[in-house]
Amino acid sequence: METKEFTPLEFPRILLYIVDNTDQAIFTPAIQFCKLFKSQLFVLFVLEEHRISKLASITHEDIGSIKKRIEEEGWEMLYLIEDEAVESGVRTSLHMENGQVPRVVKKYLENYKINLILVRKREETKKIFVSANVPVIGL
Repeated sequence: METKEFTPLEFPRILLYIVDNTDQAIFTPAIQFCKLFKSQLFVLFVLEEHRISKLASITHEDIGSIKKRIEEEGWEMLYLIEDEAVESGVRTSLHMENGQVPRVVKKYLENYKINLILVRKREETKKIFVSANVPVIGL
């Protein structure tokens, strides 16, 4: 009987996408996952235009001020992840984009040759599972 050599999985480039209501508790597991696989972590904050419009209509705030506030919160989250990743020895690449999550994620998969996606478990995760051509792990 012939034995086959086991080849460990490799994920050199991992994408973690986040939005304004992402639970920050997923940051540490994502970073530890990247450390385990010696991966570079691409962190993508997506400014979802439809959510901004919806918030504006509910709160009667100006769309521009809501967008600015969410963008500032996004950069704060990106820098928090980066600080923790650097402390753990994980290389990061931070990104912020406007648009619909599935479209933006698909663009990043192609442009940055991403091997794995880490997401927060929620309803939108289904859209990513269906549209992605790489493994997706819900944290």
